[in-house]
Amino acid sequence: MKHYIIGTAGHVDHGKSALIRALTGVETDRFPEERERGISIDIGFARFPLPSGRRAAVIDVPGHERFVRNMLAGITGIDAVILVVAADEGVMPQTREHLDILRLLEIKKGVVAITKIDLVDAEMLELVQADVEEAVAGTFLEGAPCLPVSAVTGEGLDALLRAVDALLEETEPKDTTAFARLPIDRAFVRPGFGTVVTGTLVGGIMRQGDRLELLPQGLEVRVRGLQVHGEPVEQVHAGQRVAVNLSGIERSDVRRGHVLCAPGALRPTTSFAGRLHLLESWPKELKHGERVHLHTGTSEVLARVLLLKGDRLEPGSSAFVQLRLEEPVVVGRGDRYIIRSYSPVHTMGGGMVIEPHARYRRSQAAAAIAELEVKESGGTGGVIAETLVQSGMTPLGLGELARRTGVPAETLRAELPGLGADVRELEGGLWIHRRGFGQFCQAVRGELEAFYSRHPLRSGLGKEELRRRLGLGGKEFAALLSAAEAADELRVERDRVALPGHSPTLNDGQAKLAQRLRSAIAAAGYSPPTVAELKQQVPGRDTEEVIIYLLEQGEAVRVGDDLIIAAAALEEAVRRTREHLKQHGKLTVAEFRDLLGTSRKYALPLLEWFDEQRITRRAGEERVPGPQAQLG
Repeated sequence: MKHYIIGTAGHVDHGKSALIRALTGVETDRFPEERERGISIDIGFARFPLPSGRRAAVIDVPGHERFVRNMLAGITGIDAVILVVAADEGVMPQTREHLDILRLLEIKKGVVAITKIDLVDAEMLELVQADVEEAVAGTFLEGAPCLPVSAVTGEGLDALLRAVDALLEETEPKDTTAFARLPIDRAFVRPGFGTVVTGTLVGGIMRQGDRLELLPQGLEVRVRGLQVHGEPVEQVHAGQRVAVNLSGIERSDVRRGHVLCAPGALRPTTSFAGRLHLLESWPKELKHGERVHLHTGTSEVLARVLLLKGDRLEPGSSAFVQLRLEEPVVVGRGDRYIIRSYSPVHTMGGGMVIEPHARYRRSQAAAAIAELEVKESGGTGGVIAETLVQSGMTPLGLGELARRTGVPAETLRAELPGLGADVRELEGGLWIHRRGFGQFCQAVRGELEAFYSRHPLRSGLGKEELRRRLGLGGKEFAALLSAAEAADELRVERDRVALPGHSPTLNDGQAKLAQRLRSAIAAAGYSPPTVAELKQQVPGRDTEEVIIYLLEQGEAVRVGDDLIIAAAALEEAVRRTREHLKQHGKLTVAEFRDLLGTSRKYALPLLEWFDEQRITRRAGEERVPGPQAQLG
């Protein structure tokens, strides 16, 4: 299921909140002070209905320069943006700063909404449109739809919705196969529930009852409840705005900037390395060791920028840097960050995290830069990870991985553990990327859900049938099944695979049918009927499915090609056979027939079933005790 987050950006009082209110019917200014002053101070959220039915939410961010820190917390995890410019003012300072931030965060998709067109004439609107075109030239918004709208009259709103909808058609949704990760932007106590945190789930799936880790503290917490736009749900997917009710934690333990994630997936850091781009518009050079405000995810901390080469970075330039933080944050490789000047506070630049846990020395700068260049371009680890990604849900052994990557097996053994949560080792020396493992779990879930929709009374799908449908080899399938069962993604019951928590339930009509079938099977005793005979004796639309239900519930057993015998009768037959073997040491077909009071027609398939269960073992024309005879 795909979910998207739309962000807003733009100067203060340019009508972002009014536009969202007109599009969604939701007032995103939560605080009385915001409504009194007519400006957004903190971030707000609303469900964002789109013509295509796509699931989306919109984030309203403050435009005032004093609240850019809040804007940065809100813009985390967005898929596309609506840049808002008022027709009566045109492009303003925060328009440009917000645009710079969006570029530094590498937002790829967006539209421009020119608001308040009801306040200007056609000539003024044309001038503002030209102003916008000039401002976005050379950015990801160059050539993007630029739509005049009015939140007062409703003019242009439908066109804006269609433009955003079309934008998402080309936008890749968040990765639900990644580990669960929620940068927290708000925390509060709800009476009767306890601590609640909110944020945008940027990766993975989160389920009610999950045990997660709150970072940077390293506290273990449990998901007590989940909500999306005020509605309780069992699970949430990457790309959704989420409210999480947590147990095992106090409100004082959590604040904006903390991260909720899968246990062990990330570690907090006080020093990371990456590439930094200094804005061309920044008026002066950045000095080695300069103190800045660092923003990443929803967190803001003070940091020092340590240049790995040289003592100054000129505006418009980029370089590898190490950021030493004054308090820990949680980042992963590939995360984006923004730096703002210490005082007065303005956006200077930003970049990407390459090494989340860096401890480089300037005396070893050349080696550090060489390492970062390899990691930035992918390097050996990147090649390995990408090869596993391309392999999808088919895990690879070291030999095959070496062949596909050109990397020696010895190097693979050294590199694979360093990829951390990106890859996992399975039984039998197989390796798979987390995305591939997630794809497998999703594929299994999809197959089982489709199977249950056709056969609601069955407990699960046969392992071999599932393996065939997924197109996996036996060894690979067995290793994946074992790992998925250990992760509680599925349940393996003898020769069947089931979803955790799935329990077939008979409706009233099926329950009556089951009772009639039980009676017919019990009455047959040791002359068990076939499925076809049972369907004639107890006709009904669901007869065959109820027979399978009784077999899977252990109330009946299939012997031979198609004979159905009551489990209780078979248990008694086992008891009699063991007693006979204990006294005589052997058993003929005729003796077995007489023991059960049946005919050879039924005795032979029953005795062959005993052979399969290793209760008996054929020795010429007779049976002797098998390994499972348990004669005591």
